[in-house]
Amino acid sequence: MYGAIQMDAPLKIHIEFLEQRLNSLSQRLMEPDRTRAERNKVESEIRAAELALVYYKKAFELEKQIS
Repeated sequence: MYGAIQMDAPLKIHIEFLEQRLNSLSQRLMEPDRTRAERNKVESEIRAAELALVYYKKAFELEKQIS
């Protein structure tokens, strides 16, 4: 049980961080003064954060199932 508690907190914190990061990146993407290159970079960062978020959420669900 102790190991599951340790895993829960870091996964939850990382999920929250990624969700905040996605919100921040989405706002940056909407800024009108961004160049095409800057928007492409932000879009790439959004895709990477979305992928990471999917993996962390799946890991969190797995931890809940096995604990």
